[in-house]
Amino acid sequence: MEKRKYKAKLKTPLDVKINKIIGNKIKEARHNREILIHVPKTSTTTSHTIKKQRLCTQSELAKSIGVTFQQIQKYERGQNGTSIIRLLQISNFFNLPLTYFTNGVTKLIGQVKPPINNSSTIAPSLVANKEELNMSV
Repeated sequence: MEKRKYKAKLKTPLDVKINKIIGNKIKEARHNREILIHVPKTSTTTSHTIKKQRLCTQSELAKSIGVTFQQIQKYERGQNGTSIIRLLQISNFFNLPLTYFTNGVTKLIGQVKPPINNSSTIAPSLVANKEELNMSV
């Protein structure tokens, strides 16, 4: 038996939690999908729109974003992570904002501060002379 030529990517516990949160949101969106049905005008009624709640199957979602239903199952269970492109396709399909799927994730990760890039954080040994350091301030 031949060995694998690649190493499997190890998932951190944070990755697993993130995948499960997003997967639960996808499943929730599938179960709570609302569709709008336009009823045309007839001789006795005016035209109007009816909002109905209809379950979306995994196959229906999979077909619309170009993956298999097994992949949707893996997304929902948190086994596989979704790429941002797939998440955008899913949010467009359900007509929901992207933040609907990532809301719990941002709370889990927290606010990430960008690095401070000013002259006081530059190591003096990296600067050729002190005049350059003072000029950059």
